[in-house]
Amino acid sequence: MESSLFRFIWNYSKRQQVVIMLITTLSFPLLYIMLELPKLIVNDAIQGKSFPRNVAGFDLDQIPYLLVLCFAFLGLVILNNGVKYTLNVYKGLTGERMLRRLRYELFQRVLRFRLPQFRRVSSSEIIPMITSEVEDLGGFIGDAIAVPAFQGGTLLVYLSFIFVQDPLLGLAAVALYPVQGYLIPKLQRRVVVLARQRVRNVRSIADRVGEGINGVNEIHANDTSAWHLADLSNRLHTNFTIRYEIFKRKYMIKFINNLINQLTPFFFYSIGGYLVIQGNISFGALVAVLAAYKDLAGPWKELLAYYQTQADCSVKYQTVIENFDLPDLYPLERLTSDEVVKLAGPLAMTSVSFSEGGGRPEAQAVTMEVPLGAHCAVVGDDRSGRSEVLLLAAGLLTPDSGRVEIGGRNIDALAAATLGRLIGYVASGAHIFSGTLRDNLYYGLRHRPVTVAEAVEGALPDIAYRRTEAEVTSNSPFDVSAEWEDYRAAGAVDRETLEQSAIDVLSKVGLDDDVYRMGLQARLDGHAALKDRMLGLRAAIGERVKSDPKLGDLVELWDIDRFNRSASVAENLLFGLPADPSVSIGQIPQNERFIAFLKQSGLHPELVSIGRKTAETMVELFGSLSAESSLQESFSFIGSDQMPDVERILRKGASGDGELPDADARLLIGIALKIVPAKHRLGVVDEEVEAKIVQARKAFHERVGTASGKFVLFDRGAWVTPLSIEDNLIFGKPRGDRRDARERIEFFIGKMVDEMELREPILKAGLDYNVGVAGSRLTGSQREKVALARALLKKPYILIVDGPASGANTHDRTLRDAIRDAMEGRTLLFGCDDPQVGSEFEFSVTLNNGRVEDLNAPQWPRIEEAEPLTQGSLQ
Repeated sequence: MESSLFRFIWNYSKRQQVVIMLITTLSFPLLYIMLELPKLIVNDAIQGKSFPRNVAGFDLDQIPYLLVLCFAFLGLVILNNGVKYTLNVYKGLTGERMLRRLRYELFQRVLRFRLPQFRRVSSSEIIPMITSEVEDLGGFIGDAIAVPAFQGGTLLVYLSFIFVQDPLLGLAAVALYPVQGYLIPKLQRRVVVLARQRVRNVRSIADRVGEGINGVNEIHANDTSAWHLADLSNRLHTNFTIRYEIFKRKYMIKFINNLINQLTPFFFYSIGGYLVIQGNISFGALVAVLAAYKDLAGPWKELLAYYQTQADCSVKYQTVIENFDLPDLYPLERLTSDEVVKLAGPLAMTSVSFSEGGGRPEAQAVTMEVPLGAHCAVVGDDRSGRSEVLLLAAGLLTPDSGRVEIGGRNIDALAAATLGRLIGYVASGAHIFSGTLRDNLYYGLRHRPVTVAEAVEGALPDIAYRRTEAEVTSNSPFDVSAEWEDYRAAGAVDRETLEQSAIDVLSKVGLDDDVYRMGLQARLDGHAALKDRMLGLRAAIGERVKSDPKLGDLVELWDIDRFNRSASVAENLLFGLPADPSVSIGQIPQNERFIAFLKQSGLHPELVSIGRKTAETMVELFGSLSAESSLQESFSFIGSDQMPDVERILRKGASGDGELPDADARLLIGIALKIVPAKHRLGVVDEEVEAKIVQARKAFHERVGTASGKFVLFDRGAWVTPLSIEDNLIFGKPRGDRRDARERIEFFIGKMVDEMELREPILKAGLDYNVGVAGSRLTGSQREKVALARALLKKPYILIVDGPASGANTHDRTLRDAIRDAMEGRTLLFGCDDPQVGSEFEFSVTLNNGRVEDLNAPQWPRIEEAEPLTQGSLQ
């Protein structure tokens, strides 16, 4: 990257900076004329004699002449401000484009970091550098040349005007500028040093805060919060002292500037007044000079502020660049090249050594060869160098010495297009991206867009604009909304066959049952033909439930004339659900039509009373718990954020103070709507209340129903979109007073689903399950299996599995056999720490302290460390 901020600015925006200079230059003649006109108005139009005056062939008396000059001045003001507006917008555009380019370049460099770099610097340091630390650079880049050119030029125009009026006044105006020019840079240098220290200290604070967030469980488990707070306090004190010193020096600079600026008017009033009294200059000229000087202070202040901003931004740029302009980055071509080299041949390591700079090398003179299509176990504990050797084999680490080759090609010279498409790597703790399960499975197929995104009506200009802006800022030209999945890489021909391939892979890694259960909890939208089949299954399930007393005892079916005690009060009252799945039961009272219905039906005070009684019980049980208590979140109707409001409402009710405000009533109603009588057994919903709710639901359907579009009503003959697939199929609720009801119903549904051959559509619905941030909604085992399935789906030439991922350290061979079966005819490296697991493989390598301790393969010769193995000797 460019070593200085100005070199970066000039290299990538010189054309825009030239345009800014031209616009700036255009404003100077206008500015000078604007300074002359007030003098002309005072001396010639107001105090002048000998009228009329001839202007452009017209004879004008004094008043018309005055008006012409005034309107000319107004026109110049408008024109000059128009030029400034154009200049400011263009500066902003240039700055934002350059900021976009810089952020893109920084993130691209992050992707070019070698793996050890990520172990030396944390994400909490990198992220602020790309986001907040470079934010100010965007504004400065647009001003980098424009401000000194515009403000400097404006200053020269004002000074030229003053010197033309009287050279002595001109000298008075500039007399103290050299003093400022000498003092300010000297004071600013120390501010620059302090600013650099502040940036580094803020990064260390961000790193500590991020570490505390990631390790919050350990902090609480070891009672070390006081130590972390003390550590943060110490760093905050350092930041405080640095910033305090900066404030003192910056305000000292401001003090000197203000003092000097106030001295100059003294010269003007004394010298200028003397010259007017002596008749050497006119009063109008003095007025114009004073007006010019008043405006003169602005450009000078802007130039001084620019110098401070420039120093600050240069510091930020330098401190950012020193973290990204590393000498050992991967070449850019490795990231951007689209060339895929065919890998045909063995994977060979020849005298490979690697060290991250610790006490001993992680890999020492490792020499081995894995024949084409072989399945090889790499055995060793966590300190054996096993993980580093497998990372070297995957091309994710670069050896300090020796070579790693596939088919005779140096793996370090291959582009990411080859490594990422033909090699699969799965390790313990593999990252799962936020989004759906489908997104994560298809992730390994998203290398380049394979089709152009279909433009919706009216979107073509926006697509063209996005592409143009990307080209101007050297950003990615690819459209993220296009289709990226490479069907051919997965052995598919279209989206449907790719989906089937994903299902097959999930079955191989043993995740299909989990995804099936995710599918049961999914919502089915669209797919009319599938809904018809599902409704047929619902009818069959309903018949079986009615005819089988044992099943009937496990579920309460929906009936418009009966209260369902295993469902919430809200579901019973609405006999439906909000159309928007994001609207929770507690938010239903925010709907005005719903509240109006409650008041009309007489249920409003009833539900408020139920909510109050429930709240009293919840406060008694959970009110003393901390806000972080999982018990409150799991078993209470009231969230920790609502508890203070609920306690306030109950205190106010106990004191008998006035009528309950509408917002408080809605909060209590929201609590009442969450109650499931069979499950919660609070005794607040008796048979009389149940009867009122059943009677009111018919009125709700008549008065509100689906007309508002806010609610979807339960209908046995229709698919209820807000309900999950499982709830739609049983069209009821598992008994809330039977602990095993849900498990037995799920088992029964599974049998019916298999009978009607609907398991696969439900599995496909499970692909759209949202896995949460970094896969937080999945278990650790599920995350590892998703990562394995992702690697298998792209059918890699070589698959590398390391650590406890995918059962590598267990004695259950099922998954390992499935992996080996999926990789039949292709190369597999399987890392484990259990020699018994390694014995399952015909080929195996045992590592100890970074060295090859044993090679076990029929074709492999025993290799002594004194004799480095060559590729020829392996053959």
